Amino acid sequence: MKTYTRAASLLGVLLLSGALAACGNESEPASQTEPAGTAATSGQDSIEEPATAPAGEAAADDKTAAADTKEEAPSGDKASGDSAADDKTASGDSADDKKAEAAASGAADSKNTDSKGGASSGAGAAAADIKPADKAKQGKKGEGADRPKTESFEVAGASSTDSVTGKLQEGYGYAFYAMEGLKFDAEKNLLTMADNPDYYATVTPLAKGYGLAGLRKEGQTALKDYGKASELKGANIPAALSASRLFMSAEGDNGTGQFGLWETQNKGYQVQIHMPSGTESKTFGPLVYASISTLAD
Repeated sequence: MKTYTRAASLLGVLLLSGALAACGNESEPASQTEPAGTAATSGQDSIEEPATAPAGEAAADDKTAAADTKEEAPSGDKASGDSAADDKTASGDSADDKKAEAAASGAADSKNTDSKGGASSGAGAAAADIKPADKAKQGKKGEGADRPKTESFEVAGASSTDSVTGKLQEGYGYAFYAMEGLKFDAEKNLLTMADNPDYYATVTPLAKGYGLAGLRKEGQTALKDYGKASELKGANIPAALSASRLFMSAEGDNGTGQFGLWETQNKGYQVQIHMPSGTESKTFGPLVYASISTLAD
């Protein structure tokens, strides 16, 4: 009985030892295998994060970026250059605009001055540009001057007839009475309005042999800046010069221009009259007609 019991105990121990050994063999692989999460964590050194490049590649990228920046720099400089060029062009355009404005302003001032009777009549030669008289061809002063120094004349204006005093003026080869309010320059055969020299007339002695056809052609040329010239006849000729064989007139935006022939017993005189637009022409016209009618030689 004891022997059987001892054998049974031994067998139980063996079976228990085998069971334990079997359990030990099964649990050892399990201990050697780590969870997936732990393995991923411990493998960080061998796996590269997508967002983080190795130091070599980072340096290469930095170098490439620097190169790209360097290459882009000229583009920036060019843009700056273009901007500077544009600024310069804009500045030039601004200067041109100012010049254009200045030019436009000057033209407007000139136009205003003309309309008020300023330095230029706007048609024909300005009084200041009239050439000096040809004294050798015209003659000497004193001819036709054997008359009183002053005399009174009846001058027919647009609405009334006034008594005006004329002062004897001596030109080269002729003399006449300049009505009060007029000024005479013998060196240029020039008769101007004392208060406004834009209103003026020239009286030029003609050489012998002049003809109406030639003078008519000269008149058309002289008056073209005023408009189409018309030849006045009869009552249309200013009353003081009604004896004129040729009297032409043209009227336009620049005022009135007139061209005529006045003759004495000895000579013929070419007469040119320039009257800018304005009310003063009503005063100047009758005065200059009356003055020319007193020519003597």
